[in-house]
Amino acid sequence: MPLPAPLEPVQSDPPVFVQVPIGAHGRPDINPYERDIDMTVPLTFLSRSLGDIPMRLTADDRFMLETETFLRLMRKVLNEEAHISLSARLKPIASFGPEDLEETGVELTYDPASLAVVVVEVSPEQRAVEDLFAPPRDDLDDTSLSPARVSGYLNLNASHTYVWSRDDQPAPTVNLDGAIRLGPIVFEADAALREDFGRVRPSYRFARNYARLVYDQPHDYRRWFAGDLDPEIRGQQSFVQMGGIGVARQQRRFNVFRAAVLQGNRQLVLQRESTVRFLRNGSLYRELRLQPGRYDFSSLPLLAGSNDVRVQVQDDTGGIQNLSYSQYLDPIDLDPGDYEYSAYLGPSSERLGSSPDYRGPIVFTGFFRKAFFDRPAIGIGLQLSEDVQTVTGQTQFVLPTGGRLLLDGGISNSTVARLGYTIGLGYDQFFDRGGLADNFSIRAEHISREYANLGNPEGFNSTSLAVTAQYTRQFSQRFLTTVSGSLIKNRRQSGDTYRIGATAFYRLTDRWAIRGGVDYAGFATPLPTGRGFSANIGVVFQPSYRRRAEARYESRDNFAELSYVQSGLNELDSVGFGGVLNHRSGTVQAQGFASYSGNRFDASASHAAVGENFSDLGALNATSVRVGTTLAFADGVVGFGRRINDSFALVYPHTTLGDRSVAAGASLAQNNYIGKSGALGAAVNNSLSSYVTQSVQYDVENPPTGYDIGPGVVRVRPPYRSGFAVRVGTDAFVSTMGVLLRGGKPVSLIGGRVTLLDVQEGENPQPVPFFTNTVGRFAISSLLPGRRYLVETYGPGGTVERSFEFKVPADSDGLVDLGAVSAGRNK
Repeated sequence: MPLPAPLEPVQSDPPVFVQVPIGAHGRPDINPYERDIDMTVPLTFLSRSLGDIPMRLTADDRFMLETETFLRLMRKVLNEEAHISLSARLKPIASFGPEDLEETGVELTYDPASLAVVVVEVSPEQRAVEDLFAPPRDDLDDTSLSPARVSGYLNLNASHTYVWSRDDQPAPTVNLDGAIRLGPIVFEADAALREDFGRVRPSYRFARNYARLVYDQPHDYRRWFAGDLDPEIRGQQSFVQMGGIGVARQQRRFNVFRAAVLQGNRQLVLQRESTVRFLRNGSLYRELRLQPGRYDFSSLPLLAGSNDVRVQVQDDTGGIQNLSYSQYLDPIDLDPGDYEYSAYLGPSSERLGSSPDYRGPIVFTGFFRKAFFDRPAIGIGLQLSEDVQTVTGQTQFVLPTGGRLLLDGGISNSTVARLGYTIGLGYDQFFDRGGLADNFSIRAEHISREYANLGNPEGFNSTSLAVTAQYTRQFSQRFLTTVSGSLIKNRRQSGDTYRIGATAFYRLTDRWAIRGGVDYAGFATPLPTGRGFSANIGVVFQPSYRRRAEARYESRDNFAELSYVQSGLNELDSVGFGGVLNHRSGTVQAQGFASYSGNRFDASASHAAVGENFSDLGALNATSVRVGTTLAFADGVVGFGRRINDSFALVYPHTTLGDRSVAAGASLAQNNYIGKSGALGAAVNNSLSSYVTQSVQYDVENPPTGYDIGPGVVRVRPPYRSGFAVRVGTDAFVSTMGVLLRGGKPVSLIGGRVTLLDVQEGENPQPVPFFTNTVGRFAISSLLPGRRYLVETYGPGGTVERSFEFKVPADSDGLVDLGAVSAGRNK
């Protein structure tokens, strides 16, 4: 067997420089203007930019760099020892040239074609270790604004459903939720004012969903809780509502607190009244209106059709939460070497949904999961109370063939059911076919009759065995098929549930797609009829990511549906709307809905009509409306806006802008901004996510000519539920322009500085860079009205020459035209 050819080393292409002729000073003629020129240029290494650095091109064709900035940018390239050595060499001098780097292992050159300083060489022993496949790290991005010391918001949502045929209409519901952040501590709460139908006579009362303190340690990926808890669960653990204290570590960003929990045993736990939509492969399968409680959907054919399942929960506050999963077993999806854990201790609640009643037993729930580099990952869970104790475990084996074997299980002991157990086995296989991919998965789970946990201390388990399998074949980028099957064996006399089927999906064009399939199913007797053979077909039209229409038919229950949805945006005056019309044996239902995003509020409305057939449509009618607004504050700045789910920014105008409005968002001119300031306070940017570096853009409506509003964007990295106060404008808002003359001729391409002369007590102004273009024209920004400035230019050898003085008029509204200015004359 011949030996394989040796691999050739992969190297980055060396930089290509334009050949510059030698000038009068014996160096490449990089500065033909015979005077010092100051500018800011990029510092590059291996064709990537390290950042911008101030540079001076001298009259004798040398270039000088600012030491402090250079050392900061080279941290990305040098290891710790090399950086310390270079710092010791350069720190005694404020600026340096290439000759100062001799014997340091670092070489520089200036490329006049790209106006960049290039790091030509760094010796190998000085290079920092570079992770070739590391994901982008947005936590290393520079941010230009810190969060407010004190901030908070309160979301208020009022909703009401009017049933036309009823005399005793339910009262409106008012939901309140929000958070207050003081330094590193967050207090967050959720409550509602609504009718309580649990008593003999319905009453209107205030109900708390949760109230808790949160403290984050982001560098350690750890979050602490105190108050009403929302415990994380893994594997075969069960969710329990509890109060007390808790801690959780998770590297992949901290999870947002949820109003719903999707458990591994195909149960949905709702903590408030919600509209729940089940989607399969992007298609709406069912939409239900559910009260707070636990809901089991393991018997529905929804889970057997595909692994790509999404459950969308929209509660009465207007908040939407998406819960999704790709398989029954909760995989240990950690990066190699990473670990996560949680631990919660406190009394459990005897009722679910609102106003927790912590008269239940003291409970503990927690887990630890670890992914190793050279051995199978593991997960261990523990749930304890006086009446029930449960230990769960998980592991997975990654096979060399592209497969994965997953095992999980649990052992329980309860005072009622005694000993019980559960065990699960799963296998996934991925087939790479050169740009196309196939997937196979199978999962089997057995639950003993006596298996108990905190959510089921009695050990009541109606299902003994659940088996699912699926194979997906991708024939092309447009065509794929799926074959799936499931079996659920019940302990009740009602019989078992089973299903086997095949579906196909074909994308006709970028806008049109068609799907279809067949299946054979049998359901336990408590479920609706529809056993036996069924066929389905659907046509999808999706002209954009906001618009989607679908027509589908399923022979089971003679079900047909037409739907259209245009989703709204988080922008001013954005409108979303849609409708659904469906028919199944004995029932016809039509529903229309719309939403609107205003500057200070958002609203939605829907109307549903139900009948036995089309001629009877409207026998039952119900109309629902919801209106919501948000009051937010950050370090004394206040504004009303739309719902805030995590972090926010309040954008407000400086007093020099008078009564002009400022906008938060991409572009005021195109009217696609998020919020606008006015009589009700600052503009509200309500869509910031915690622990992600992102931009807050702003603009001014009809600003004065020449008014300097700044860069138009600030970079932020919000902590959890934090607020920012973004002021648009400044006292130094004036810009000036003119043409610099010397001897009656324009002075081209000369650099200099602008210095405030009449400095007042407490001020520490820094010189502003100054530069003329090829015809001597200049522009200077960030000037104070009513103040006097000195303009100086740089001469040969780094000398500074006084050029002229000028005064900004006190009544200036933004732009001062100095016209032609002769060096040595004042304006």
